[in-house]
Amino acid sequence: MEQKFKVPHKTNSKETTTKVPQNAKAATAATLSVFILFSALIVSALVVFFPAVAHAQRTTGLAGTTFPPPVFTTIRSQPAYEINIPFSSEGKPAFEPKEVSIPVGMTVIWFNNDNGQHSVNTLTNSTNSPPETINSGIIPQNGGSFIHQFNNPGRYVYYDQFDPSMHGIINVGSAIEPGKNFNLYVGGINSLPFNPSKTHSIVLSFVPKTVKFPPVIALTYNVTILNSVGKPLYSHSYDDSDGILDLELIPIHKNALSLAVTTNSSAQQQQFTTWGPDFIGQEAFHSDGVFHISGPVLVQSSAYTIQVSIVANSNSKLQNPVSDTFVLPPNLSKQ
Repeated sequence: MEQKFKVPHKTNSKETTTKVPQNAKAATAATLSVFILFSALIVSALVVFFPAVAHAQRTTGLAGTTFPPPVFTTIRSQPAYEINIPFSSEGKPAFEPKEVSIPVGMTVIWFNNDNGQHSVNTLTNSTNSPPETINSGIIPQNGGSFIHQFNNPGRYVYYDQFDPSMHGIINVGSAIEPGKNFNLYVGGINSLPFNPSKTHSIVLSFVPKTVKFPPVIALTYNVTILNSVGKPLYSHSYDDSDGILDLELIPIHKNALSLAVTTNSSAQQQQFTTWGPDFIGQEAFHSDGVFHISGPVLVQSSAYTIQVSIVANSNSKLQNPVSDTFVLPPNLSKQ
């Protein structure tokens, strides 16, 4: 912010000069020297006790920044998926989650909550050729972060230069399923049709075509997952401030059998867990990022259906909800 300084008005009074004794000048100089020395000691202490802050000031780009990052105000450039490096008392940190499947254009932010420095570096060798090279530089410990937007589809295998045994995978897909009111952006590489014997998490982004976004406050979505005979398995509402619903489906195989035999819809609902969004803005007002649904979905050799509806806009209920239905089919040829 530009600062404005007030210029004193000139007066017609004669200028007066006050003579300062030599001993007073010496005292002033000594006081100034002590102040400068004291200030230098304070700065040195800050660098010692807050190395992450000092490093962030020296680092170019976005590596070393803390949340909220600069891209938080840009639609589709906001951090949408969080990968965590948690503290490890055994000295064996890891990327959590280790593998994710996201649509092209999505942004990922890594948070380093460990007490050691880490990095994100793409692996290039005879079996791995990333669409682009990523080199985060040092991600400071205890809250440092790194942000990258994936605009090129493909498979990214990456590692930590401070602990090369740490690996992660980002699968970036470019498939789009058009609907009447939404476009569905499918995360991952050849994720649909899905293979129920090798299911993995997948991020689906629902981009409105007939509703303006971003909203003033949030768009309220209702999501329902149904099985192959149209029976609801799970239903939940989500408020998204950027207007684009990013939803990760995380299959849990251990509940598949009970899901097939149960007839109680309430029991089915309890087998699912949901959380998110990944990011909460100032005063929990602006929330954005991926919502997650974990449960027995994409684990049967039959199609699933996901119904998505916008039922409210900035807390105003819509008289005619905007809806679309998408089928998530299995690839039976890979059974």
